[in-house]
Amino acid sequence: MDETPQPPSPLLETIQYFLAELRHANRSTHTLRAYATDLQEFAHFYSGTLHHIDTQILREFFNQHTHLSPASRSRKQASIASFLKWLYLHEIIDVNPMQRMQRVKLETPAPKGVPRQQVEQVLAVIPRSCPRNALLFRLIFETGMRVSEALNIHVQEVDLTLDDERIQVLGKGQRQRTLLLDDPILVQQLKKYLKQTSYTYGPLFRALKNGNGGPLRYQSAQELWAKYCTQAGIHCTLHQLRHTHATELLNDGVSLATIRKRLGHKSLQSTLRYAQQSDATADAELRSRRRRRNRQANS
Repeated sequence: MDETPQPPSPLLETIQYFLAELRHANRSTHTLRAYATDLQEFAHFYSGTLHHIDTQILREFFNQHTHLSPASRSRKQASIASFLKWLYLHEIIDVNPMQRMQRVKLETPAPKGVPRQQVEQVLAVIPRSCPRNALLFRLIFETGMRVSEALNIHVQEVDLTLDDERIQVLGKGQRQRTLLLDDPILVQQLKKYLKQTSYTYGPLFRALKNGNGGPLRYQSAQELWAKYCTQAGIHCTLHQLRHTHATELLNDGVSLATIRKRLGHKSLQSTLRYAQQSDATADAELRSRRRRRNRQANS
């Protein structure tokens, strides 16, 4: 005898409504995927009604994940907290139990930039027959843009006005910014690449394996960079290029406000986590200050 299909639980249905609203609000694919995974796991753990979700249930759920890293546990808390806040704002629940929970405290991550020489070593192993890859990774390195931002660039967003070359980038929260391309090697590579490909519109970095001309996937870019790092004998993640760029700018005397704008950070605090001033730069700045004070005292 066939079993009658069971209708989805009210919790699972509500989660789908929540995720649909996040998609409509242009939340990133990464965020949607993480929230969906965490909330579906919670739905399998808890089969009761929405109104009966309390701190004890949340504690029992989170206690199942004590073996995970603080970052993973914090993400799960964030997923549940966002969902419960949404339920409360829509008056589906009367109390948000997450407000009574202690959140996982994360240590401020240390800057993870690597020396320019090591990055150049990795770029040097990219074959000349792969101009797309060479340009992509040089672009991320010399502008500090996010990997996802680089992969979403379209040819129409590239401005090659002589001595004022720029790229328009769509960042987090659908915020647009324009990045100056101030590195001559990068500009030369970009012009050569566009001439070789004859691209006049559409994605700048295309996945050509299947001949569909769509943008290169994030995972493919990560795998390519990891392969080149292995060949060069250098340990460096693709995201570290962003840290490296920010640190270079800071040590070259660029203000934090300018670095924040270039990286597309919403707050200066985020920028501070990306850039690390070298001891030599700090010492030079202090010596300069001392000389200015001495001149003023003697004038």
